[in-house]
Amino acid sequence: MKIRNQSLAWAIFLLFAGAFLLAKNLGAFGPWGQAAWGGIFAAAGLGFLAWFLMDFGRWWRAIAGFTLLSIGALILLDWRGLNLGPWDGSLVLFGIALGFWTVLLVNSDNWWALIPAGVLTVLAFLIGLRSQLSEAGWLAAFFLGLGLVFGLLYAFRFGQHDSPWAAIPAAALLLLGVVTLIGALGATGAAAQWWPILLLVGGLGLLIGSVSRRAAEAPAPLGPDALPPAPPIVGDGLGYAPVASQPARPMQPAVPPGLHRRRYQRQTSR
Repeated sequence: MKIRNQSLAWAIFLLFAGAFLLAKNLGAFGPWGQAAWGGIFAAAGLGFLAWFLMDFGRWWRAIAGFTLLSIGALILLDWRGLNLGPWDGSLVLFGIALGFWTVLLVNSDNWWALIPAGVLTVLAFLIGLRSQLSEAGWLAAFFLGLGLVFGLLYAFRFGQHDSPWAAIPAAALLLLGVVTLIGALGATGAAAQWWPILLLVGGLGLLIGSVSRRAAEAPAPLGPDALPPAPPIVGDGLGYAPVASQPARPMQPAVPPGLHRRRYQRQTSR
């Protein structure tokens, strides 16, 4: 039943979108065609967000809502003649990223949403700043941004068993970003020669932290005072305790065949 409802919803959406776009291309809406198109996207986005507020467990509604809302905003800005320049594409990326940030904020168990949210945010900024950065500088900022995303994930999930792996891409991307940044800045002389000392200091700090953490987590050895006292040895001196003998039970005389037990007991008691 659920699949049928979804198919029906998509069918209605495609029919409506096709009819609207055809009428728009034929000039049925005049100068308001683009405004109507942007308004439809914005209204659909607001509808998904309202639907998401009814049930936070349906996190995909937040992503769809902010995505449609950002597309509608971009169309409406273009209709009004407001050009954002290189930030046009960034507006949509910011909208999609905002959906993933919302998924993370409403439930911290959705920690996986931090990765697409962070990556899309970094890309949105870098696309907007593309004309102001050199090729090597843009690449260095990209690597550093991704490294910060994984570093943020590692810090957010610090101490959890399911995400210590985030430290590996964070360290690798940050290292690659630093190397690329130094090449982009064209460092010469002592700076270009001695900058690897920073890597040595960082590696030494990580090594000391790892050793200290393992030493703190290792169980302390048990001393003689921690052992329970041994029980005293009782027995024959060979280390074996004698088994307490049970008192012998009196033997009941055998009942002759053919005689009832109670009758026999009465006769013998006399």
